[in-house]
Amino acid sequence: MYLWRKHATDDWLLEQSDALMARCGPALVIVERPGKRTVVEVSCETRGETADLKREFGGTTEKLRADWLQHFARQSRTKPLRIGSRLQVGPTSGPNTIVIPAETAFGTGEHATTAMCLRMLERITRKRPPGWSMLDAGTGSGILAIVGSHFGAKRVVAIDNDPVACSIAERNARANRVGNIEFRTSDVLKSRLTGKFDIITANLFSEILIAAIPVWVRHLAPNGSLILSGVLRSQERALVTALGRNGWRGREIKRRGKWIAVLAVRARKRS
Repeated sequence: MYLWRKHATDDWLLEQSDALMARCGPALVIVERPGKRTVVEVSCETRGETADLKREFGGTTEKLRADWLQHFARQSRTKPLRIGSRLQVGPTSGPNTIVIPAETAFGTGEHATTAMCLRMLERITRKRPPGWSMLDAGTGSGILAIVGSHFGAKRVVAIDNDPVACSIAERNARANRVGNIEFRTSDVLKSRLTGKFDIITANLFSEILIAAIPVWVRHLAPNGSLILSGVLRSQERALVTALGRNGWRGREIKRRGKWIAVLAVRARKRS
């Protein structure tokens, strides 16, 4: 495995995000830490792929060591991320704690978009009786799906078009003793869904979210909820407009730095 990395300004990211997404798809990861410059990373199978990215966008390349997953896990020294009062994500297991090792490209909950999704998921499931169903589109490390299971989901379908991500997500589920998640390696826009879901979560680029909304809303239960993130503030209006076209509205919009997360519900019909 090889890694391309670039430290990016906000202006550069806004200018290049569409081109990077078209070029790299789900292999693209944006890591944002408070007070520090944003880091853009892409994991690649070959040295040539990283060299092409460096020629086009600048940045640096490196060959990942053979035990890169374990190495990144050992380097994790982040403080536990609290998800309401019911759960936390931490580097070591413990009471009401799930463990998601820090690994390149798949997410631990540290990024603002993931943290906002997790906290929205915690709030809307507080009073929901156990047994509800969930779709996690673009599951990455599986963190949202695993947390959903802890919060009472009986049926969880987690989709990612990267087989490496699905493999890591399955491993993370086993490590956290979660066995009710169905992982699928599939394109989130083409995956065949059956039945209805009470909650759909998706932390993806806005272009994918907007394209997928018409599909997802057909598979949401009447009182279902959409939790969407991975969206820049500059893209908020386009996402909210797309929800409105499909009969949904943003009940809650959270903003953190340049990112937003939207909790959407079915719009009330006018009498």
